[in-house]
Amino acid sequence: MATKIPVDKFDDDLLTCPVCLERYKNPKILPCYHSFCEECLVKLNGPPGKVICPICRQVHIVSNIHTLPLSIMIDSVIDIIKTHESQRGDGSCQGCEENSSTDICIDCAVDLCETCSKAHSKMPVSLRHRIRPIVDFQAVELRESSMVAIYCSSHSDKLVELYCEQCRIPTCLLCLESCHKGHEVVALQGVADNLCMEANDRIKQLDQKKREAEVNKIKGKKQLEELAKTHLHREQQIKKHSQETIEKLIKIVTLEENSHLNKLKTNYDKLNKEIYNEVRRFETVEKQLKSTITIISNLLQYSSAAQLMKTSEEIYRQLNQLESITIDPLDEMRDALPLFRPGNIVLQGSLGTFRTLESPDAVYAEMELEKKIGGEGTAPGMYDVPLGVSVDTRGHIVVADNNNQRIQTMDICGRPKSQLPFKGYSKPVRPIDVAVYDNTYFVTDGTRGLNVGNNQVIVCNISGKVITCFGGEQLHNPYGIAINHKTGIIYVVDQGAYCIRLYEIESFKYIKSVGCRGNGNCQFEYPQFIAINNKGCLIVSDAVTNRIQVLTSDGGFKFAFCGSPNGKFHLPYGVTTDGKDNIYVCDGRNDRVQMFNSEGKFITNIANGRDVLSFPIGIAITGDGKVVVTDSTYFVKIFS
Repeated sequence: MATKIPVDKFDDDLLTCPVCLERYKNPKILPCYHSFCEECLVKLNGPPGKVICPICRQVHIVSNIHTLPLSIMIDSVIDIIKTHESQRGDGSCQGCEENSSTDICIDCAVDLCETCSKAHSKMPVSLRHRIRPIVDFQAVELRESSMVAIYCSSHSDKLVELYCEQCRIPTCLLCLESCHKGHEVVALQGVADNLCMEANDRIKQLDQKKREAEVNKIKGKKQLEELAKTHLHREQQIKKHSQETIEKLIKIVTLEENSHLNKLKTNYDKLNKEIYNEVRRFETVEKQLKSTITIISNLLQYSSAAQLMKTSEEIYRQLNQLESITIDPLDEMRDALPLFRPGNIVLQGSLGTFRTLESPDAVYAEMELEKKIGGEGTAPGMYDVPLGVSVDTRGHIVVADNNNQRIQTMDICGRPKSQLPFKGYSKPVRPIDVAVYDNTYFVTDGTRGLNVGNNQVIVCNISGKVITCFGGEQLHNPYGIAINHKTGIIYVVDQGAYCIRLYEIESFKYIKSVGCRGNGNCQFEYPQFIAINNKGCLIVSDAVTNRIQVLTSDGGFKFAFCGSPNGKFHLPYGVTTDGKDNIYVCDGRNDRVQMFNSEGKFITNIANGRDVLSFPIGIAITGDGKVVVTDSTYFVKIFS
């Protein structure tokens, strides 16, 4: 059934021009399928020879508005409504012209009262006509509401009842012989019924598209809301980081300012004291000279000859004493204080960079080295051959400190939090890799070079208390370790047996092994580390075959891939994945960390070159997307 639309709704909802907001006048349709009044399109201001659609803003090349095609569908509906409006009259019966109309004959398009309706339905000529109550007429189907009386253009008193399929026009009986002789002519109603059936079928398909458009519209609105929230979050993030950076810079400049001011004050105090002492000395000499000169001058002026000669020796002594005083000139103060020469502060690095992770085919920029932590040593926060690295439930970075025979943890700022040594074993414990499950650490204790371990997995809590050890009966040399949190299966790379061992996390019971020695599918020559993505797939590095193999959770081979460019790795070690299942690989000898999508397609170098990395080994990703890497310089490096 067609969708029921009241006739009076067509004018408001469908037949109004979006520009003038009135009923269409000579509606023209643009190539984008939006319709407007011809006059409205003429009045639109746009580039010469071009029309910009007011709805979708598409630009169309149109030399003459008048040549645009007429929107026949809209024009036809307008004609139908106009005819309906003209034929409805004043609401009186068009049969007896006395009573008020209660019904309408769809086929004759006349309003009838109740009495005339009964008579009309019994007349042979109108026996099969469709008579409907006027109150229902507003809610009938589109096909029926549009079937008003259409008269032949050649015979104005004759209704069209036939359809010429050759000429594709409705016609009347009189035109059959004159205009359509020999043509295939059929009943108009049958053709209209076929048209309605076909149109209804296609409308159903369009309804499905409409529903799909509505669903996508709702999704789009949700995306707009999420986009606005994300934009606000990113904006706040940038402003916060900018303010923190400004405060750091102010602190640095303020410290240097205070240092300069203190240095200046020290020099000033020293010089001020020296000059003050000189001034006091000159004041003393001045007073002495002034007093003596005054006394001698008075004696010379007011004493008699006898009195002068009586004091002559004293006068000469005083004069000789004063003459012996040496008055050195005071040094110029021009360069007494150090001269301050303003310098230029040059900022290194940047406030930050944007990194898009929405699409596996997106373009990613290299990350920047945010900080490096540690260095060679045995003190807390120092390392001696750091290997595997992980992030625990508190967001702390957990490092297998191999030669120091311990696990070390630190916060994201690089502050040491704990050191977990392992004592009481037949051989020194040699941590190679560490995996985290809830508040528990799983540590592989294997052999690397001359450092021979106990070939087991040690399970301890975050305080270092050992819960159990397992795998000693099967493991030849445990290396990388990963845990599937959904299935509760522990995967241990057994480098010495060229395979992967599976254990139950509840009972630590051995399940089976996957793989064997070789360079084929699910075969290994020197397996290193392992990671698990969101789908439970295993990502395993092999340092001899220089490839990464991706296996199913049961150990079935999926695919393998190598580095980029040149199509190869050179001693790949640590591997990990992010929330999008992108794969990160420590490409040891090439001094780089590379990023691939979940299908092994190269995306970018996260970090590259000996200036930032030197033979990266272990790798992990923090909750906020920072990449943590251990390398042969005994540092833990954080990239963001």
